[in-house]
Amino acid sequence: MLSGKLHWLTVGLALLVSAGRVHGQLGVPSKPAGQALKSKTPVRPASYMQGAAPGYEMLDPSSMGTSPGGDMPMHMAMQGPPPMDVAMEQGGYCDSRTSHDSMGGGILGGGGLLGNMGNGCSACGGSNCFFCGAGNGCIGNGRCMGLLGALAPYSEGGRGGQRWFDLSVGTIALARTSDVGTFQNGAQDIVTGAFGQTTLISTIGQNGIPALFSSDVSANELRFGLEAIANLQTGPGANVEVRYFGLNRWNDSRSVSLFQAPDLFSVFSLYGTDPVGGFDDSDRSFIHTVSLKSELHSGEVNYRRQFVPPTSWIQGGWLAGVRYLDLDEQFGFAATGSHNNAFQFNQLRFFNYDTKTRNQLTGFQVGGNVWLNLVPGLMAGVEGKGGVFGNHAVSDTTVVSNSIPLGRESISDGRTAFVTEVKASTVYRLTYAWALRASYNVLYVDNVALAQENFNTRDLSNAIGSGAFTANRVPFINTDGEALYQGFTLAGEWTF
Repeated sequence: MLSGKLHWLTVGLALLVSAGRVHGQLGVPSKPAGQALKSKTPVRPASYMQGAAPGYEMLDPSSMGTSPGGDMPMHMAMQGPPPMDVAMEQGGYCDSRTSHDSMGGGILGGGGLLGNMGNGCSACGGSNCFFCGAGNGCIGNGRCMGLLGALAPYSEGGRGGQRWFDLSVGTIALARTSDVGTFQNGAQDIVTGAFGQTTLISTIGQNGIPALFSSDVSANELRFGLEAIANLQTGPGANVEVRYFGLNRWNDSRSVSLFQAPDLFSVFSLYGTDPVGGFDDSDRSFIHTVSLKSELHSGEVNYRRQFVPPTSWIQGGWLAGVRYLDLDEQFGFAATGSHNNAFQFNQLRFFNYDTKTRNQLTGFQVGGNVWLNLVPGLMAGVEGKGGVFGNHAVSDTTVVSNSIPLGRESISDGRTAFVTEVKASTVYRLTYAWALRASYNVLYVDNVALAQENFNTRDLSNAIGSGAFTANRVPFINTDGEALYQGFTLAGEWTF
């Protein structure tokens, strides 16, 4: 039995023989002997009829040729093209890689996939080529570029698809990019009673070279947390949204060490000047260290109302709701020295001083958003919201040292604060149910208590005794701080 390819080649040769007879019957001149057929489209007689057998087409008997033996019609064929169209030109097959390789330098050569950009291969003249596509080349509308269609966004929602999802979960990375303010030192103006402002923590030598600043530690590095959003539709274009983001934690520290002489002095003694020579626990030290810990949480519930104008490629809406934001911080100072100012590990002096602040902000917020349908399945939008909040702020100070087993003071305050958030997003829909969202976030919080700005070093010059940390201290709280956070969100969105 003939193989499939040999069978079709035999049928094709028979058709060539029969075509001459048919052309003669129909008045169509046959090509001279030796010329190749250049058309891949089979030439059919002007009149034909469908045969009784399904899947076959039967030519009019008056126009039917016969086999060379004269006993079999040669124009009875399976309806539709054969498994492989055959076009002969100088021995090349259009759909063969060999043809492309031999006509201009291989797959990447002049006759290859990239060589026939826009014209197809020379074997077929740019039509119906497996490698080059229908006359536009691989880079035009060819089949190779068609493979990239899998990366296109899901577009069945159309360019007027509304912005919606049921659940979104992802990571949010934030960094605090605002500068830290000053704290009050123990230098008091005898006329106004105001205390001096500084960021200098310690010096090398009495009132000497600056060694550490409170601003040496910060939360300006990106830290990753969690963002989760859930939507519940309550009516046409209306829904209730619940959002949480947080678990972003910052931890930073800086140290300065002197192992030859205990010559580090702190702000508590105004750098060894009040009292002269400083305190035993916090001054004349080998090591000074400052550290910062910070953590942020936010939760909100909003009612949203979306609108789609007649030009559905743009849409927007407004929101109103309540929000809770929690900002916790701890700023620490530590000193390590030695009795009699001699460096001996079995006679260490130590001083650990921690200031903790907590801000609990609760308030009402309003906002709005605008979304653009760039192409079906790809959207970009901007959202802004803000409100007035009440801030319950607390500042706690804890001291543990050689001279003080445990000392603690606490003070709280309540004042008005402001929270504003702006977010720019792009949504790429993968399927009906899944989409990816990338956002750039800016969060601004005003009138909060930051740990570095509540570092209380006042009134230590009134200490009783040369080494006792029993000063006539007056606790205070500073709620005039501001924090600006910037970062991005990467999340997956699910619609059911």
